[in-house]
Amino acid sequence: MKAYKFKFRRPSKAFVAKCESALEVCRELYNAALQERIGAWKLCRKSVSFAEQCAQLPEIKPLRPDVTAVHSQVLQATLRRLQRSLENFFRRVKAGDAKAGFPRFKSRLRFDSFTYSQSGFRIEGDKLYLAKIGSCRIRLSREILGAIKTCTIKREADGWHIILTAETEAKPLPKTGATVGLDVGLENFATLSNGEAIPNPRYLQKAEKRLKTAQRSVSRKKRRGANRRKAVQLLARQHLKVKRQRQDFAHKTSLDLLRRFDEIAVEDLNIKGMVKNHHLAKSISDAAWGTFIQTLEAKAEEAAKRVWKVPAPYTSQECSGCGHRMRKTLAQREHRCSECGLHLHRDHNAAINIKGRAFPLGMGAVGLSSEPRISASNAALGV
Repeated sequence: MKAYKFKFRRPSKAFVAKCESALEVCRELYNAALQERIGAWKLCRKSVSFAEQCAQLPEIKPLRPDVTAVHSQVLQATLRRLQRSLENFFRRVKAGDAKAGFPRFKSRLRFDSFTYSQSGFRIEGDKLYLAKIGSCRIRLSREILGAIKTCTIKREADGWHIILTAETEAKPLPKTGATVGLDVGLENFATLSNGEAIPNPRYLQKAEKRLKTAQRSVSRKKRRGANRRKAVQLLARQHLKVKRQRQDFAHKTSLDLLRRFDEIAVEDLNIKGMVKNHHLAKSISDAAWGTFIQTLEAKAEEAAKRVWKVPAPYTSQECSGCGHRMRKTLAQREHRCSECGLHLHRDHNAAINIKGRAFPLGMGAVGLSSEPRISASNAALGV
């Protein structure tokens, strides 16, 4: 499954008004369905299912003309969205997560999309037709490959977008027979086991001056005023730009690595735990390691390549030459082994250790080993 995202090309006021109306109906339905489930459990200790709530939709439509104006697949997709949220909550509870996070009621600021899950939409050329809403041209920046399965309409700070998910065939990249270990960091975004360093772009740090100015403008405006809404929109667009810069960097960097290497080893990092360090939290969030690794894994699957996750402890402390473990502070950027005399940059040494944990025999990706190289973390993830 592959997602394609495009922006609407100058949608009319009537089209935007219908999209906003459908969005508000979906938000109200989501909140009402969540309230029904909570109430049924508190009063009767009964669980209301997705099918039971879908069966109530035909009874609601004669009473609510605004609900009738929304396509049936969109309403069902909203209830399915709530079902997935609850399933994820119970999965986290079962796993012992102390902060599982029960689904919340959605305000107008926290509900920005609705989905046509099976039908009710079609694309002819660069024109999108939506049932019970209308048509609008979209900016087709690339060709859509495969059979389109779902269509999601999303409101963002810079306008309305469409996200199409399509079932496509995988496109394997040419095999190179090369493997590499990759250590993410803050001084450099990543260091490879061959000594190559990928610079850290620091998009948030570069945008901080603009963000502070925009935030100050919001703070000075009168609450619930039109000028404040405009200032909030400007601030949201600034944050959206930083987000898209990170995503663009993750896509381009991961594709470059997958073109050069068949197997890539990375650390299985606990990023949520790392950002609890208040001295480094902003820098870690700015680097967006989690987004990069997720993008790398997704592209590797399509390219018929593989990403291995290895245990993270002591990759920076152990000597990649002799295995001797030396304690280092974060301020120590060089690795100097007291046993074998190896002198490397700290991140380069860690990248070699990461590669050694994933490929202990030093073998490549194309059938050189009969034993699968699966670490404890990969086994836990079912890889």
